[in-house]
Amino acid sequence: MSDARHGIADIERETGLGKDTLRVWERRYGFPSPERDAQGERRYDDGQLHRLRLIRRLLDAGHRPGQVVPLPTEALVALGSQAPAGRRPRARHAQTAQGVSGLDPQWLALVREHRLDALLAGLRQQWLARGLVATLEEVVAPLAAQVGAAWAQGELSVYQEHLFSEAVEAALREATAALSPGTAPPLRPPRVLLTTLAGELHTLGLLMAQAVLALERCDTVMLGPNTPVDEIAAAAARLQVDAVGLGTSSHVLPRTLRADLERLRAALPPAVALWVGGPAQAALGRTPPPGIQWVGRVGGLQALVESWRGT
Repeated sequence: MSDARHGIADIERETGLGKDTLRVWERRYGFPSPERDAQGERRYDDGQLHRLRLIRRLLDAGHRPGQVVPLPTEALVALGSQAPAGRRPRARHAQTAQGVSGLDPQWLALVREHRLDALLAGLRQQWLARGLVATLEEVVAPLAAQVGAAWAQGELSVYQEHLFSEAVEAALREATAALSPGTAPPLRPPRVLLTTLAGELHTLGLLMAQAVLALERCDTVMLGPNTPVDEIAAAAARLQVDAVGLGTSSHVLPRTLRADLERLRAALPPAVALWVGGPAQAALGRTPPPGIQWVGRVGGLQALVESWRGT
């Protein structure tokens, strides 16, 4: 019996490789080679999913598709273990799972052991003791990087990464709600729309940004992930926002990211700020395209808000 049980949307979600990319590779390289179900939809087996994960890691390390997509699994594993020293991957998974300096390894152990209640309790304690922004920058963000690295190395399963993401996102929503009680000061501009570009499916960064903006008493509009450029621009106009906060990941090629950012900047009114967080700065360099401001750390949003209010 065939084990081709993964749809193309599953593959996109679990590897970060876009549907269009997968179809192009299928025609150009003969891989992936999905089966078709009764409705004619593509179905992929576990072996192809594993091979695509390996390919994703090598692409993030700087290899070109033509160099790695045609290779069998064994060759991909060997190539991954022989990456040239000093070649720094672009991916958010570039670090080893234990390689985030200063983070207590017990945090990742809680994820490995499925002790999510203890993880959430620990995060709440950190928020009370150290404050929200410090906890996001010094615990949540590096822990997310560790979880991503462990998944990419096969040390965590997809379901474990998903459980972690869901738990932390629930905690962030709870924290954001707690920052907006009925007795809190009224919301103030800027009004910020939060989203990601088409093909960017992760929401953890958006929720971290939303929590920081709530701390600053900003009005936020959470559009969610995976929004085409034209739709972002239309939403910004219709919802009359002052800024667009855009999350990015390493799952998009730098030239594609730059083109999308430039297209979005051109589609937005000059008065609407465009703030971009995530790995974009590492992918495109320290100097952003004109009219775009990088958010290096999540706490950097506070400085952008202060600057906007001072103009």
